[in-house]
This record gives sequence, C-alpha cells and structure tokens, in this order.
Amino acid sequence: MKLINARQVWTEAQHESNASISAAAIDKAASAPVKKGTRMRRHEAVFAALGEDKEERIQVVRQKISISETRRTPVGRSTARAAHLATIGKVLRAIDTLPFQVQQFGHYLYHPAMNMRHVMNAVLLVTAKAALPDLTSAKRVKAQYLVTMALQSYKGEVHGSSEWGPARVAAEMETFFGVSIEPKHWNRDWLTLWESLKEVIKEVDVQAQQPIWQVIHAEKDQEAA
Repeated sequence: MKLINARQVWTEAQHESNASISAAAIDKAASAPVKKGTRMRRHEAVFAALGEDKEERIQVVRQKISISETRRTPVGRSTARAAHLATIGKVLRAIDTLPFQVQQFGHYLYHPAMNMRHVMNAVLLVTAKAALPDLTSAKRVKAQYLVTMALQSYKGEVHGSSEWGPARVAAEMETFFGVSIEPKHWNRDWLTLWESLKEVIKEVDVQAQQPIWQVIHAEKDQEAA
C-alpha cells in the first residue's frame, strides 16, 4: 500500500478490511522469512561443484529450486503481501481507537461502500457539535437538513469537486427532502450557519484522520531506519 495521505489510506484499507486476516498478518510480517536474490546463486554454486557436467547440473538445480520455492510460497503468503496486510491491520486498529460516531463520520467520507449507518451517524455527530441556534420550528427543520447538505458538499470537496453554492444547496435540498429554501436570501438566512457547519465538519475530519497519520508517520520512519 502506498502511504500518500490519511484519506487515501483509510479508503484503501477498507478494500481488505477482514479483521482476522489483518490481525494475523501483523504477527506473520514480523516472522516471515526474507527471500534474497542471492539465495539461488549460492545453491547453484554448491551443486555445480559436485558434478562434472557443470552446465547440465546448473540447469537442473535451477529448475528444482524454482519448483520447490513456488510450492512453498502459496498465493498471498509472500513477505510483501504479509507486510501489506500488516499495514492494513494497523490502519484498522487505528480507526478502532476513534469514538464510534467519529469512525462512522470517517467511513461516510472515505469508505468505498458507504452505507446509511455512516450517513446517519455523521449527521447526528455534526448536528450535536454544531449547536444549532434558536430558530422557528420550520426553519430549524431546514437547518437540520442543511447539515446533510454541508456534509455532502464537503464530501465532494475532499474528492476533488467544488463546494456547493446556494443554488446547488437549494436544488439538492428540494430533491432530498422536498423542502425549499430561497437562494436569493442565502446570505441573510443561511450563510452564517453554513460556514459554522463547514468548520465543525473540518474539525471532525481532522480528528478522524489523526490516528491514521500516526500510522503513516510510524511506517515511514520504520522504512527510513
């Protein structure tokens, strides 16, 4: 796995998120034998010295080593594969250290198979942290819907899209919830709340990424040592 940033690592780790495989891989990576390119050459030199027909003996030895090593190395059991799974295991364990709703928020943004549990917990978390201002009942409902819109906009941003503008927010809210807001009154009615929701979402995103960055830095330090 390439360790580019926490967002990329979070997504890629979910592709192989079988916890038992990943946990076992951590132990296996530490004890797995390291195959070196000189191993076959050492065998060839020893065997070649035992026979008179050097070229034929060298060829036979090469074939035997190739076959035997292939049989002793099942698919997915190589040292590189074990190291890959070990890194995934560390990432998954790092995610598990986060509070439950922060985990779900991270999955909402970065899981390749996002589900409704991720969505609902992300919305509840941001709503609780945002402390929505006192509003009329009708406007408060719209404010709660705006949380979902802000999350969707931010999710698009972290994946390369532009932030939603007032017209896009109004259109999506109508489509998602059947509720209308007036884009022409955006600055008066919703801009302040929108900006505060963006700040809350960014803060939670940073919190979710922190343990992943710790794994990334630790892995890179280990490679450099």
